[in-house]
Amino acid sequence: MPLSVKIGIAGCGSISWEHVRRLSLLSRGEAKISALCDIDRQRAERLAEYVNLYRSIAPEPIGSKNIFEVYDDMLEEADLDAVIICTPHSLHYEQTVKALKRGLHVLVEKPMAISVKEAEEMVNEAAKRNLVLTVGYQRHCQPEYFYARNKILSGELGEPHMIVSWLVQNLVTAGRFYLDPKLSGGGQIKASGTHLIDVILWITDTEPVGVKAFMDRAGYPVELYAVLSVELSNGALASIAISGGHTRPHTGITDEVRVWCSRGAIHIVDGVVYVEDSESNITRVDRAKLPRISPNPDVNFVRTILGKEENLIPGICGLRATKLEEMAYMDVGQPIPSKLKR
Repeated sequence: MPLSVKIGIAGCGSISWEHVRRLSLLSRGEAKISALCDIDRQRAERLAEYVNLYRSIAPEPIGSKNIFEVYDDMLEEADLDAVIICTPHSLHYEQTVKALKRGLHVLVEKPMAISVKEAEEMVNEAAKRNLVLTVGYQRHCQPEYFYARNKILSGELGEPHMIVSWLVQNLVTAGRFYLDPKLSGGGQIKASGTHLIDVILWITDTEPVGVKAFMDRAGYPVELYAVLSVELSNGALASIAISGGHTRPHTGITDEVRVWCSRGAIHIVDGVVYVEDSESNITRVDRAKLPRISPNPDVNFVRTILGKEENLIPGICGLRATKLEEMAYMDVGQPIPSKLKR
């Protein structure tokens, strides 16, 4: 177990900047960003300038010798304990497995993989080598969702029976590789819908059993809109509506999750939790009563490696979400663009 985690970042696009910001919340000495990799060297150099603003995670400035354009070169030449993978979705499997086989812990951005077969191999490889595999689902570190999971799994509200959820975003202006199926492996389901899919499975601790899917590409190469009707392993039914066609110009996400149980319900709306009792009385949960947990996936990832925390977003969560996503695409007859088809 390292005393300080030496991290390499693969993919230096916009989301990598958020990972750096999250890592900056660590206590000094817990982690160090040791290397950056991107096929566009200038993009990596711009990220290096940002990393160097945070002395707590860059006690020694990132210089040219710490910047790589080839992923394999970074794995071979840099002194690393872990890798954060922020590359297009279709690269996640190969890059994750390569890192794991070198004995490196991995935090992989969502979606974890394109296919169930890929996700299974990633989970198995990490388990075989006793390495930490974390998926970038930040809702696991948001107190309102953590509270909802505990409330549901405690049985206090009875058995979950129905979940209604929706998520909206402007995927078109999010741009980048999201609209290219060869890189993204899908549209809004993979881009941001995977957050909603994961959180439903996580707060109910279930797996998908059956999926009926409806999708609309709206003239784009991938689906912009999707509505999924899902049967979960505990018998509950879920309705998941996902939109990438919001008209606002920015890429922020708005979502809502409501879970009705046999003796009440729980609603998560705009980051606020409401509990409904058996007599339909609805109470807003005071934020002061929400659990104190790790602030984000990156801090949790590092502190899991250091033995200070439990992995809040293990690979199994990514596997379950990938399973539901694959079932949805198969239901509409869309082939899975993975190198490892089932």
